[in-house]
Amino acid sequence: MPFPGSPVLDGLSASDGTSFASVRRSLQPRYERAWVDLAARWALLAGGYAAMCFAAARLGAHALYLVPPAALWIGFWFASIVLFMHEAAHFQLHPDKTANDRLANLAICWLIGDEVGHYRVLHWQHHLHLGDPHDSEVSYHHAPSLRFGLETLVGLHALRVFVNHRRARPEGEDRKRSDRRDVTALGRGLVAHGALLAVTLYAGLWPAALSWLLAVAVVFPYFSALRQQLEHRSHGAASGIDYARIPHGAVNRMFRPTLFARAMGAAGFRQHLLHHWDPSVSYTRFDDLEAFLMRTELAPLIEDTRTTYGAAWRSLARS
Repeated sequence: MPFPGSPVLDGLSASDGTSFASVRRSLQPRYERAWVDLAARWALLAGGYAAMCFAAARLGAHALYLVPPAALWIGFWFASIVLFMHEAAHFQLHPDKTANDRLANLAICWLIGDEVGHYRVLHWQHHLHLGDPHDSEVSYHHAPSLRFGLETLVGLHALRVFVNHRRARPEGEDRKRSDRRDVTALGRGLVAHGALLAVTLYAGLWPAALSWLLAVAVVFPYFSALRQQLEHRSHGAASGIDYARIPHGAVNRMFRPTLFARAMGAAGFRQHLLHHWDPSVSYTRFDDLEAFLMRTELAPLIEDTRTTYGAAWRSLARS
């Protein structure tokens, strides 16, 4: 049974007779590549924050003018790093599942006060219910309009996502265990961010602290929601329809490999259609999977979904 929005892949063969089954067996994750990609993004984020701290130390209050671009830089790479949590949710960061989760919680999940085991349960609902009202992700229910941007700015959309995630959690004793884990993970995240801000403020670098706060509270949520809208919202979707009650339909896209797309759609999100067609394939093998699929009868279908983030945004914003 294929996932929503996915064709049947069983029995698929390329023009040279190569079967999907044989290709799929060869697509083992390249764990080292994922960690190099993640480390590069951490370096870009840390470098941006260090530069803002240096500017605050040299310029004092005059560094306030640098807060918006610094927050944009930090928040963008923050969002890019968080995407690797998705790779961990599919056990693609380490061959040992326990080590996979511990490393993900240490290197990524604390940033948003979450833990990968909890995210994994919610994310699987996204695969099973993409495009229907039971989907655990709701950002694509809304158009990337000015109104949505303002809702993100004031935290309204974050509340909307939180409520939907609460609804998707298990009931009974499993719900209680989930709640305890959530509180613990959230506490770790708050302590880590609080410590960073406290040290920065103690050093008198308040413009840098402000840039971090805006990056985490405003820029990151906006980019996170926008990316999902560009991946899954239909060009024909209407802003007057409540897709929490009316099925939206499963939509997946592929984004052309520009430098910006590789950063915005890190951890394979640039080729997100492939992930929804087969969630068990690591993004580190998407190029190989795409090369095979482009030699099959599905090539025209993939080509029809190709776009750029800019083109998708313009189309969706108009609708």
